[in-house]
Amino acid sequence: REQEDTIPRQANAALQAKEESIQSLLQATSAAREKETEEILSSETKRITSEVQFEYQQQLQNEMAAMKEKYMKELEEHANVMKGLQEKLGVLESRLEVSRNYESGSKRAHKISAAALALANKLEVGETAAVEIAALKGAAGDEGVIASAVKMIPKSADAGVPTVTDLQAAFDKTYAIGRQAAMVPEGRSGLEGQLLGMIFAKLSVPPSPDSVPTSEEEGNVADGILSLARKYVQLGDLEKAVDQLNKLKGQAAYVVQDWKVQASDRISTERALKVIKLECALLNKDLVNSGS
Repeated sequence: REQEDTIPRQANAALQAKEESIQSLLQATSAAREKETEEILSSETKRITSEVQFEYQQQLQNEMAAMKEKYMKELEEHANVMKGLQEKLGVLESRLEVSRNYESGSKRAHKISAAALALANKLEVGETAAVEIAALKGAAGDEGVIASAVKMIPKSADAGVPTVTDLQAAFDKTYAIGRQAAMVPEGRSGLEGQLLGMIFAKLSVPPSPDSVPTSEEEGNVADGILSLARKYVQLGDLEKAVDQLNKLKGQAAYVVQDWKVQASDRISTERALKVIKLECALLNKDLVNSGS
């Protein structure tokens, strides 16, 4: 009886042990499969993640490159627009500068021309011109051709410089006194000599300007000089007249000195006026050319 009970217990124990072994094997197998599955899943996850990241990076790089290209194109277009605007601005500024210069030059040219005209009107008729000279100096400044020409005008112009007509009329008296002085005998400069000079001047015939004596053997050289000077005065050529009078000596040179100074002032005045008028004409011509 005990033996019969023992056999079943042993059989049950063996079955229990086998079942436990099977359970252990199943658990081990399940654990191994789960680990393998996890490893496969992890590997696939990493692979998919890597592929997705690579694809995303490529897409991102492509999008960044496209954005960069678009930005550079827009930037280039903007730069071209700015360049065009800058060029237009430069042209407008240039035109504005030309306009300003023209306006400034026009005002200056008008001011100078008006002052020069006023001065010429005064000097040409021998009137006082101190105010007009000061006005032209102020308009022209201290430098330039006109400023230099103004400096050529004699100081006597402030009170008025005799005209060519005035000097021609005045020379008749100067010529007569000069002939008398030229006829004074050498070494007889007193009252007696003056009287003799007056007498000889009235009695003698003035030499022709076309055949004046060149030496005392041929005739009175001073009288010939005065005749030539008179001819040039009548022709209005004051420069040649003064050149002749500069050859006189002694008493004859002394008595014509005042007229010669006035004539020299008129010569300087005429030269200055000629330069001023010419420069004003050129100034206005340049202004017209720059305006067109």
